[in-house]
Amino acid sequence: MNLKQTLACVSLVSGALLSFAAPSFAGSLTPASLGLDTLDPSKPIVGDDSIVNAAPLSGFPYTAKEFSFAKDTRIKFSVLSPSGLGSRGKAMSSFGFLTAPVNGVGTFNAIFGEQKAYDTGSNDKNNDWLGTCGNAIEGICEVSVNFKAGINYLLALNTDGATHFGVGALDSFTFNRVSDQFYPNAGTFDTVSEVGALFIGMEDGMYRRGNSQNYYYDYQDWVVKAEAVPEPATLAGMGMVAGGMLLARRRKASASA
Repeated sequence: MNLKQTLACVSLVSGALLSFAAPSFAGSLTPASLGLDTLDPSKPIVGDDSIVNAAPLSGFPYTAKEFSFAKDTRIKFSVLSPSGLGSRGKAMSSFGFLTAPVNGVGTFNAIFGEQKAYDTGSNDKNNDWLGTCGNAIEGICEVSVNFKAGINYLLALNTDGATHFGVGALDSFTFNRVSDQFYPNAGTFDTVSEVGALFIGMEDGMYRRGNSQNYYYDYQDWVVKAEAVPEPATLAGMGMVAGGMLLARRRKASASA
């Protein structure tokens, strides 16, 4: 086996190892990692003023909490795939996080933002004014964020000020496609799914019916996918393992020739 063939084999084996390890990297990220409660399917998140599911703003069951990491951690956020990711609702908003918040207030850093409130042609209650990347959502569809060690962060939406209500779900997330904020009796649901991925459902918590203090929460004002990004040292180590395996194989073949 010549050098060119050896390098080609190293690439193939490295790729195979990375493919095999990818789910474990993705699976290392949990809702709690980003300060989110895991969505409990036994607690419906649709309702109207007359039932317990419509809670006062101060009593939201799912509120994003501050999170931090012991070492610098890179997370990739996406509104690209699977289909169904993006923003919903009539208001223009951004998805991002607060840095070093104090009592829920801090510097807002946008990851994804809308250039208009919804996609062209999506001013439709049956799809809750969907906004997708490349249409209502401007900029890059996948963004990696490096969260610095020892700093507190808080996931948030910025509509008319930052709000931080959210849930997390591993592997799949089911939500009401027709916003219960405006159509509480709707029952059209979508599911986004990908093995090993963390799905984030964010709620702006801004809608209030008349003078009522009850707010609706469907956690689909933004639906975003998040995945852990392996450290460069980990990738380099896997490449060295692959190279060592192939060199040992080549030496064994030469010895038996």
